[in-house]
Amino acid sequence: MKFFSNGIKENPYKFDGLTGKTETMIQVFKLIDQVAKTNVIVLLLGESGTGKELVAQSIHSRSMRAKKPFVAVNMGAIAPELVISELFGHEKGAYTGAHESKGGRFQRANGGTLFMDEISTMDQRTQISLLRVLESRLVHPIGARNSIPVDVRVIGATNKDLLELVKSGHFREDLYYRFNVVTIQLPPLRERKEDIPLIANEYFCFYAKRYKKKIKPLSEEIYSRLVNYLWPGNVRELKNVIHRAVVICENGTITPRHFPDRIMSDIDENSPYLRIKIGSSLKEMEKALIKETLFHFNGNKQETAKALKISRKSLYNKLKEFGFEDI
Repeated sequence: MKFFSNGIKENPYKFDGLTGKTETMIQVFKLIDQVAKTNVIVLLLGESGTGKELVAQSIHSRSMRAKKPFVAVNMGAIAPELVISELFGHEKGAYTGAHESKGGRFQRANGGTLFMDEISTMDQRTQISLLRVLESRLVHPIGARNSIPVDVRVIGATNKDLLELVKSGHFREDLYYRFNVVTIQLPPLRERKEDIPLIANEYFCFYAKRYKKKIKPLSEEIYSRLVNYLWPGNVRELKNVIHRAVVICENGTITPRHFPDRIMSDIDENSPYLRIKIGSSLKEMEKALIKETLFHFNGNKQETAKALKISRKSLYNKLKEFGFEDI
């Protein structure tokens, strides 16, 4: 275990930039190690901020392609009319504004890995073109006479339910099955609360070292409040608030006032709370309340029923209704 000059211990539960010791994350780490040894397409599923690009980078770095390029592209950030050119390239004069030939992301990733984030945003034309490339391993730049062979391992990612998009006609079924060879589901931070102190401490140590600040370790009160927050922005949000706290800490001790009010205000450290989005249905609220209460009591159904002031039979019926029997 490493120590910084101020005596703070560095988090030991690290895996290629990812952090966690919960069973769900251990399974993620195992899957990464297994698929890295192959060339199969991988689909990463998870909410925004759960670390999908870090997982893609981990797969690449552990693969035989590690010395070749890792190229990332956010499909949702590219204007629809430029997607084809961005992915597959174009020749000079192929269209208005194409003043010079340019290789696409596939050419740049040749021999390595292409990480395609937000694949659910692709239009039908892009989906058809991508499917053709995945099947033929050839790209055809806009305006080119000939196709170009490419050897690229593709990793896709989305925070949407692709199967629902297939059913609604927004995502091609054949492309879905192309991507859905191996799927890695990244859990939201609220579902792995045990990892929150580990991740918070890791970023705390990192930023304390970066800014050369001698700051006392985070208190149990701080950790308790961090654990009780639902983290809609997941690990990315946690990283940002720890960064902020370290930057504005001026007397060597981080207190609740160094964190945004949404995380620290009006919280009894011994009484976890639940945030519900305005506009949620009563059924969604009930489902969230039961799930979080069950997690709080570590799966103890008797304590959960007692806290909810319902019978155990009623609780079991609700768990069955919401698909929580295995929690």
